[in-house]
Amino acid sequence: MNINFLVVAVSMLFVVLISIQITLNKIFVLLREIKESIDK
Repeated sequence: MNINFLVVAVSMLFVVLISIQITLNKIFVLLREIKESIDK
């Protein structure tokens, strides 16, 4: 039971971290596009 709970907790942690990374990547790309359009 404890092992299953640990696996679920670690899996959820990875999912959260990956989703945060994807979100930050989208924001970074968006900011870079805005900066390029401002520089033109």
